Amino acid sequence: MAEPGEPVPTEGPPTTVLPAATTTGIWLPAARDRRDGYIATSPVREAAAAAFDILAEELPPVPLTAHLAEGRWGADAIGRAAGLITDLHVDLTSFGWRLTASAGKDERLEDSALGEAFDAIAEYGRSRPGQVQLSLPGPWTLVTALSLSSGARVLGDHGARRDVVQAYAFGIAAFTEKIAALGMQPTVRLVESRLDPVLTGTWPSVSGWQSLPAISETQVWAALDSTLRHLPPTVLSLPNLAPVHRRGKEIAAAEALRSTGARSVSVPVDGLNAHSWEQLAVLAEADLGIWLHLPAGSGRRPDAVSHWVERLRTPWTRIGMRASDLRGFGIVAGPELPMTHPPLLGVANETDPDDNRGTMTIAAGLRRALEEIE
Repeated sequence: MAEPGEPVPTEGPPTTVLPAATTTGIWLPAARDRRDGYIATSPVREAAAAAFDILAEELPPVPLTAHLAEGRWGADAIGRAAGLITDLHVDLTSFGWRLTASAGKDERLEDSALGEAFDAIAEYGRSRPGQVQLSLPGPWTLVTALSLSSGARVLGDHGARRDVVQAYAFGIAAFTEKIAALGMQPTVRLVESRLDPVLTGTWPSVSGWQSLPAISETQVWAALDSTLRHLPPTVLSLPNLAPVHRRGKEIAAAEALRSTGARSVSVPVDGLNAHSWEQLAVLAEADLGIWLHLPAGSGRRPDAVSHWVERLRTPWTRIGMRASDLRGFGIVAGPELPMTHPPLLGVANETDPDDNRGTMTIAAGLRRALEEIE
């Protein structure tokens, strides 16, 4: 893999992840035990069983959450991503995850949880058709969340962030290869939510009193491009298609995406404004795969399918696009990855299995409704 800022090997462009009704999403859930704050027993088997039941019913992707443990602890997406890093070691501190010289208790717990997740996927998914989409933090989101053994941010150390980006890509690739060996079609959804502070130099130091220096566009885009080229078909998830900033200038979201080499993008519907819809139109005309993420709980109203059809059709046609173009959009449902530390859940019923299933059912209905638009 090329280091950030170096030329990227030519391995062919990343494959577009086209909308597919027979796709489910798993972000490798784990419950946390409130008593000691560490990953304890997790309902991974139950979660995997539910995910592949959904797959069998041809429902669209959903970030699958764990059931609530005691209290309001949720799964730690950063910890799960850190567990995928190869050849580097991590442990958990009061201020989050950090790199260490050797494996400790927290890394072993993450390794165990990943193994349990894979075993559950193998048990329930081996005979299932279609794609399996793994939702994980993007490489720059992970870099911002990690510290060195000294406590300093990984983001501020060129060598450390290069090593993390590379090791993370290799770890994801290895995990998805294991899934492919089971006869399934793995895809990856990388949630990249912190590009703006990385590019503008506004991500805080560990003390919070200073900000870390900005990372150049060349390094940011090269790291994403090289990561995508080493993974199976990947969707890059961005917060709201707002422009990113660098040295006083705005970089349009569509331009930034093209710079990363991404061929598919996922965005939350609730975060889209008129400018965002225009950016989506630019991406659609460039033949990028587009996925729209419905908010958690979007299936609670009885007229939800018709409501969401209009929520998409109205702004799309207002900017001069054909309603029939929406037939090519994919739908992602369910809560987003929890990236806070500790990973407290915002709304308790966002992770209720029945509520999530209702949202997925509405998402499936919406996907079918879009296919029928003339």
